[in-house]
Amino acid sequence: MRAISAFLPPAGHDWRGPVVSVLLPPLGRLIDAAIHAGYRKQTREFRAEIGALPRVAFPVSYNDKMFWRRVFDRNPAFIAYCDKLETKAIFQRCADQAGIDVRIARTLWAGEDPAELPASLRHSGVVLKMNSGSGRNWFFHERAEDEALLYATCRDWLAGPYGRDTAEWAYGETSRRLFAEEVLHPDSHQIDDIKVHLFAGEIFYAMIYRGEKSPVGLSAIFDGQGRRLRVTNTLVARNPARALPDGYCVPDCYGEAMRAARAVAAGSDYLRVDFMVVDGRLHAGEITPYPTAGLMTNSDSAVLAAMGRCWDLGRSWFLSTPQTGWRAVYQRLLRAHVAGLSVDPVPVLA
Repeated sequence: MRAISAFLPPAGHDWRGPVVSVLLPPLGRLIDAAIHAGYRKQTREFRAEIGALPRVAFPVSYNDKMFWRRVFDRNPAFIAYCDKLETKAIFQRCADQAGIDVRIARTLWAGEDPAELPASLRHSGVVLKMNSGSGRNWFFHERAEDEALLYATCRDWLAGPYGRDTAEWAYGETSRRLFAEEVLHPDSHQIDDIKVHLFAGEIFYAMIYRGEKSPVGLSAIFDGQGRRLRVTNTLVARNPARALPDGYCVPDCYGEAMRAARAVAAGSDYLRVDFMVVDGRLHAGEITPYPTAGLMTNSDSAVLAAMGRCWDLGRSWFLSTPQTGWRAVYQRLLRAHVAGLSVDPVPVLA
């Protein structure tokens, strides 16, 4: 992104308010044009899903801010969040500090060569995963024993970084490894996935999925107290049959999940923290800095707009950490932009 430096004023520029307010709009358009050209695929996907070009240089909406995060915010913590082995340690540490009983799936083996996976672990109670990425899982109870296909699949996972097509840079900074862990339950419809969205460590809402990865998975959205909200994800808005039943109640451990999510997200500007509930017990899931690959939609545009207002980029790593060179110049301009935005507390949703 050094090309952006060509559009920025020199470090000694007059940064007083009136000058900055006149400078930001045309400068933002120039920088955005450079980003759209440099991130063509991601820009096309954004426009197809959201219906507009991303405003990245000086973002306002939730999705604009997520695009900005993918381009500019090189928070080192994201690398650990994108590493499933590292996130186990994060969950364990936060749960211990908060005194919360969160189970962590046991790691049974880790390595870089699938051929080294012991034969004793190639059975229905084990899943083989790559530590960085989404959907890179080999469930032995779902896939016929085909050693050649297993090895080819795993080596393909390891061959290159996940997230390059979606500009999720942190995945590419992890040390790619395979690991085996115990399967929590062979039937995904017996698992409630809880995905908690937090701004500045405060819960905005939580998505609950049952059978998330299946063609007939169900979902609904709840507030931090477990009250069901009217807003739904886009899938349910298009097909109400995909909603959780009206009588669905959140698991008894939901409150513990909310406490644990706050502990994990403390100090962050925005994170999604995931859990799974199996037989009433709370299990750690993932920590996600790039939910939905940076393309968020739901049934209520007002709720999505509120998410944008709750996200305070002033808390981001980029704006709270000294920068150098062109990044320092851009940082000062972005701070001026952020100072002019209203940051709302998490609203009470209905």
